[in-house]
Formats: sequence, C-alpha cells, structure tokens
Amino acid sequence: MSLTVALADPKSPVNTFFDEHLPHHEPFIRPWLKTLLRRPRGNPMPASPAPNIIGAAIEFRIGFDLAKSFPYAALAGDISLTAGIDAFRSLGYEPSTGSGELSMWQKVASDNDRDTSNDHDQQFAATRLCWQMAYLESIAYELPKTELNTPENLTAFWTHLRTEPSSEAVQVLLELWRRYLGPARSTLTGFGDPIAIRPTFANRFAAGDLLLGRTLIEVKCELRPENSLPRTLRQVLACALADSDDELSIESIGVYHAYEGSIVHWPLARALASLSATGHASLPELRARFADTVATERRSIEERRR
Repeated sequence: MSLTVALADPKSPVNTFFDEHLPHHEPFIRPWLKTLLRRPRGNPMPASPAPNIIGAAIEFRIGFDLAKSFPYAALAGDISLTAGIDAFRSLGYEPSTGSGELSMWQKVASDNDRDTSNDHDQQFAATRLCWQMAYLESIAYELPKTELNTPENLTAFWTHLRTEPSSEAVQVLLELWRRYLGPARSTLTGFGDPIAIRPTFANRFAAGDLLLGRTLIEVKCELRPENSLPRTLRQVLACALADSDDELSIESIGVYHAYEGSIVHWPLARALASLSATGHASLPELRARFADTVATERRSIEERRR
C-alpha cells in the first residue's frame, strides 16, 4: 500500500502532515511504552526466520479467528490448490449450503469450540495454512513489476512451489497464538463483531488490519515494538483519517502487540486532541486536510516511479 511507502520517507507529505498537525506524540507514547515494558513476554521463542512473514501469518490467524465469514478468500484460494480446500476446516470454517467457494464459507465453531489449542494436528494445519498465505503474499509484494504478479501466474507458481514453514516458524506461530488466547482475544471480541477484515481506505491508499465494531486495530509482531511506536501510531491514525466520509464510523483506534499479547486502544477524538499542535482537533477538518495530503502523496509516489 502507498501508505507504507509514505511512512518510510521522513520528508513525505504524509509525515509532513503529522509533523504539522499532530506532532505531540511523546506524551501520548510514554504510557504506551511503559505498558509494553511491563508486559511479560512468556516463554522464550526461537529466533524468528523471515519476521515479516511471521507477522503476516499471525495477523491472518487472528483475522480468521474473529471473522464470521471467510476472509482473505482470494489469497487462500491459491493455497487451496495444494493444501486442498478441506484444509481450511482447521480454521473453524465450513462451506455454506450449495457452495464450495471459500468466500461463501462461514465460521461454525461455537465459542466453546474455538479454542483448539490442545489439538496438535489441527493447530499445525491452521499454522501451516496461515504461514503459506503470508509467504505467497510476500512474493506478490516483492515482485510488483514482474509477470509473476498476476493472479493466474501466482497461482501457477504456487502450485509448483509447495513451500512449507520451518519447524522454527511453526514454533513461533504456535507460541504467538497461545499468547493471543485469553485476555487479548476477550478484549478484541469485546469490541464487537468484525465490520471488516483488512479494510482499505482512500481507494486502496492504505489498508488496516481489523475493524471490530467501531474500533480500528493494527496488529504488530515486532520483537522490539518500542523502536517504532511513533510510526505505528501514524499508521493507524492515517487509516482512520483516510476514512474521509466516515463510512466506517471509526470511534477508537488501537494496536495489538503479538509478542507481548498486549492491546492498547484509545478513543479517536481523545487521541487526536492529545496529539494536536493546538490541543484541539476537529476530525472532519483533519480528514479534509489528510485527503489533500493523500492526493499529494500519490502524485509524489508516481513521480518517483518514473
């Protein structure tokens, strides 16, 4: 997404917008950092191979857990060519009557059945599927200008590749899943039924991770999240501000830290007021200004690509 590119450039129009309108992040981040540093990390985990894939895989797993209708269907469809469509039952889904399309599958496990942490085979199957989806997505992202990056060619490529996660990757993901179960899961489900899994904003300029009720949640999987809190904050705020017509009625924002199993969240209006250069923030006004920023950012990115 273009937002990722923009946030990586300190002088981008997006970062300039935050520097000008919402600069006071230090007092906001300080208690967030204390919360993270107090949080026990649980059992030691092996070094994570390809941390970006691990992060995407646990995001997929959480999305599958919270959704009612099958999410990520297009990407999962490519994986099903080698894994088999029935493998997705390990994630708690079943096909609806008369349709084998993954997009039509529904969550069928009850609240009492959804924790299958003691079923090793089922847990391994779910972990494997989410890792493979993350791996295939990373190929599509890394090769945006090649012939491989078309749905048909990616499908053919994956059919022949049949890549499997390492034992270390499986161990890491299983431990991250265990840390998610319990308080973190209860908090996330308490926000309300998912309105969207991976909602997109401003004509795909940005993508969020989870919209639960009226709370937008970013999932982060970093061994040292404290090093990137300002950027993480800008990422979730940018998504909320990019909903310029308030179609999703976002009232709160938050971040789930997978290694810590910890959630932080704030009312959007209060966060904007705390961060504002003036101490007062008008959400409609900030959204209008951010819409102009997105247009400028798009032009800047296109110019750099030429």
